[in-house]
Amino acid sequence: MRLLSLILLTCLAAFSQISDGIATSVTRTVVLTADQADFSLIAAVPLATTQQQVVQALQEAGFPNLTSTGTYLTQNYDYSRNPPNSETLLVYQFSLTVPAGELGTTVKAAEALRNKIPAPLVSFQYAASLNASPTTVDAMRQTLLPQLFAEAQKKAQGLATAAGLKLGAIKGVSESSYSIGGNYVSYIGGGVGLSSVSGSSVGSSGTNYTFFASISFGLAQ
Repeated sequence: MRLLSLILLTCLAAFSQISDGIATSVTRTVVLTADQADFSLIAAVPLATTQQQVVQALQEAGFPNLTSTGTYLTQNYDYSRNPPNSETLLVYQFSLTVPAGELGTTVKAAEALRNKIPAPLVSFQYAASLNASPTTVDAMRQTLLPQLFAEAQKKAQGLATAAGLKLGAIKGVSESSYSIGGNYVSYIGGGVGLSSVSGSSVGSSGTNYTFFASISFGLAQ
């Protein structure tokens, strides 16, 4: 009896949805060209150091067009002394985006800075990843949207035909896209308050993106 009640409730819910219209969702996953390199630059400095001083030091090292992404405090411990000496440092974090073709030269600049850290920097680290640029993502979105619409309409038409109904006009649309994995390039160097990890380029030459569309259709009289 309980199973029969559940079946009836499910049928009523499905009928209610169809009577209001038909909603379908479709997705498409593609590999986009990784045409930009995104860097995260992290510099630890004495507390009296201003952000402008850090920016100037990084720009002189070959990193223009920096965007500030965070500031926080960390502790630096000197274990060569007994008891260990500790110092509170200020950490500035920046992002930098360059064309994928400039990845190598930007990494060389980062390595040169890491191997010879200028004042007022006490520590320097960087991370980098290859990704598809917003322009590339939007171009693929414009290409795929008509295909997603056509696929959604085909699915909705099949449901309407099965229910003995006629499909009407589009009532609503929502769509989005998201990355499901880029190319991790490297995270180099040991820094104050930060773990020391090193790596090399892995993954394919592109970034996986999923494009999603949810479309609801009315029913024709």
